[in-house]
Amino acid sequence: MSAGGGAERPLPASLLAADRAVLDRFGARILERIEAFGELTYCVAPGDWTEVLSFLKDSPEGAFDQLDCLLGDHLPEREDRPLAVVVHLVSHAHGHRLRVKTALAEGQGLPTLTGLWPSAGFDEREAWEMFGILFEGHPDLRRLLTTDDFEGHPLRKDFPLQGTVGGRIRIDLRGKI
Repeated sequence: MSAGGGAERPLPASLLAADRAVLDRFGARILERIEAFGELTYCVAPGDWTEVLSFLKDSPEGAFDQLDCLLGDHLPEREDRPLAVVVHLVSHAHGHRLRVKTALAEGQGLPTLTGLWPSAGFDEREAWEMFGILFEGHPDLRRLLTTDDFEGHPLRKDFPLQGTVGGRIRIDLRGKI
């Protein structure tokens, strides 16, 4: 675990309590702990993804009742694990926020978070469509912004910028969402 740089701003007491609970429960399974700008980020292995996030939601110290957003990223310079998934969580009970990240190999998926936070469904669909990250057990993994016959993942850094690519962008979304 390491502490990140950044402006010195202490974590809120409620987030420190949640942090202690997470570290007590998971210890070395938290691959990296980054504290910067009064915010906290955990990096976890894909195999620990669901267990850590379930604990953050259900533990009294965390009480992260809202998944603010889930997003994908493509980091081709990281050849062994070029894909990443990041979630931003909010606890309305405690008024604190937290970020959790995991890195994935090409073709590796994650279990869906729709059972914990139903709002994850839309964000997981977007991460799948734009980056090719599969969410196993997702109830409705289908395209949102591109046509059904679109090929490729447009937000990957290796996606071609010129020429005829994949298909076309969907304009009429009626009945598709």
